[in-house]
Amino acid sequence: MTRTEIPGAMQKVFRLGRLAGLEQEQVHRAIYRASKELSCYAGCGDSNPVPARLAAGLEKNLLDNPMLVAWGLKVAASVSDRVWQRFAGSFLRGLVLGRKPTLAAGQQQLGHPPPITLVLNPTMRCSLRCTGCYAYSFDRKADMDRALLERVLGEARELGIRFIVVTGGEPYLYPDLEDVFAAFPDLIFMTYTNGQHLDAARVARLAELGNVWPAVSVEGYEEETDARRGRGVYAKLIAAMARMREQGLMFGISATPTRHNAEVLADDRFLDHYIERGALFGWMFSYMPVGRRPDPGLMPLPEQRDRLRRKSLEWRRSKAFFLADFWNDGPLCGGCLSASRYAYVTPDGWVQPCTFVHFSTHNLKQHSLREIFETQFFRSIRSRQPYSRNLLRPCKIIDHPEVLREVVAECGARPTCPGAEAIVNDPGLRAFLDRYSREYGALADRAWAGPDYDSGRDVCVPFFGREDLYRIFPDRMSAAGAQPDPAAPGAGSSPRAATTGSP
Repeated sequence: MTRTEIPGAMQKVFRLGRLAGLEQEQVHRAIYRASKELSCYAGCGDSNPVPARLAAGLEKNLLDNPMLVAWGLKVAASVSDRVWQRFAGSFLRGLVLGRKPTLAAGQQQLGHPPPITLVLNPTMRCSLRCTGCYAYSFDRKADMDRALLERVLGEARELGIRFIVVTGGEPYLYPDLEDVFAAFPDLIFMTYTNGQHLDAARVARLAELGNVWPAVSVEGYEEETDARRGRGVYAKLIAAMARMREQGLMFGISATPTRHNAEVLADDRFLDHYIERGALFGWMFSYMPVGRRPDPGLMPLPEQRDRLRRKSLEWRRSKAFFLADFWNDGPLCGGCLSASRYAYVTPDGWVQPCTFVHFSTHNLKQHSLREIFETQFFRSIRSRQPYSRNLLRPCKIIDHPEVLREVVAECGARPTCPGAEAIVNDPGLRAFLDRYSREYGALADRAWAGPDYDSGRDVCVPFFGREDLYRIFPDRMSAAGAQPDPAAPGAGSSPRAATTGSP
């Protein structure tokens, strides 16, 4: 961005801040914070590529993805000083801008791109019993040993991981969890929580730490949330949001679309409801038929899933809010991330390739995280990714169920909880998922060829702007070219053969 372009860009930034609902003084505060962050690089000369990449990214997103810039302004205007320091340092500099050298180093050391994140489950204890929750399949008395938890975080950091997802159970029932966060100040922790344990003292401590982003689970409004989670849950989580907003925390929401609430979640009023309460980001995790008693009848219908996909695209163009849909946003990350860009750790140390793939072959009590990423199970999954040229069909559980069946059988993966084997063995569930994958696949194939994606040649990716996926994910899209065309008759019934070896 040249000196003559800067004033015009700043005017556009100011307009975006106002469009995001910020008052004039809030926009000034956000711009001051961002400018101060840039000034940290003053005098670095050409030895530091971050300023140039930051300026180029800002310019591209102003053109292609302006509401992402508006979101950044909203974060800068809303969060406390400590939270902003962690956001700017650990997230923007460490993860977003620092990802390129991390990828290069990981590729050289591991032979494949290193993981981006790790999902840790320190406890299965929970104060709620939500309908359809897979966590109830695990041992609800299980807590991860503190030494193992801290060892895994250290190993993740050595792999270049800077973003850790903490789930449960209810993570805030784990003893002294905040002390763990404090021991790793350079990492960002996003916690999935029911919001019932975010009292004033805990919120104040999280604000003091600055590196924790709570994502509060909601199912819609009060009626939908209390129907699934229990009476009075909604009122408590709304009170927790008010406390977090007052303390300047970076917090958001996590929603589970089902057949019963998908229409509520795909309405503008739903998102606006939580934006007005200070939420800055959101995740959609469609119900998955996994666990002890999976209920495929809870899954969103294919048409509902497609509507949520379209709504997510619309919201990214119109709202200053960071939204990710775990099953509809395959194009934004190159398809399935399991066993490659992330993994999931159970309280007793088993490492699953994915939160929802309840199978494992190795435990962290006997192996390092790096060793587990090199096991046959993980390599077998990576060798098949992406499972289709159509990245709107990214999942080996619900979009390509034959893939999960093959890798579990091929690698002798064992269930990590009672009943997990139903997803690959139960005839009724297998038939349902085969039918679902075909029905949704027809909708996804039409969308993939349309103007929103142009078969991967024109996609708007957060922080990248509008891109050709064959340019930003060359290895993955090259591998996708070896896959059958999903639109061709009979395609998608089986992935290409995997090349695997011993651990």
